[in-house]
Amino acid sequence: MTHTITELKLMSARARQSGRECSPATLISQMGRMNLFAISGGKWAQIVDEDNVPVGLIMPCGGNRAVEVVLNFMDLYTVRRVRYITAGANKGDIVVEKEIGDMIYCDEVGESAYQASIWR
Repeated sequence: MTHTITELKLMSARARQSGRECSPATLISQMGRMNLFAISGGKWAQIVDEDNVPVGLIMPCGGNRAVEVVLNFMDLYTVRRVRYITAGANKGDIVVEKEIGDMIYCDEVGESAYQASIWR
């Protein structure tokens, strides 16, 4: 699958965050593969910590936006939608547009990520 330039800029800017070790395969399994396809058409990139240990996923969801899911240090997920600003005085900035929460349990992560991807 190919990514747009904006998706690549957004994903690379958010690819390094702190969190607990989390296998991307485990996270996709907990979210549900159909949720992954509903959110991003199957596109995703790994989020890693400062030691390059995977801690979550970022999934582009269109309109210069992406959904991030990161396993935090409480062993719960943080789910948020981020946006890459493409025009105006803040061009190039990335903002957290919506935070679903930072206390998301593994059985709620799929629905939470899907809800974060809805922005229209």
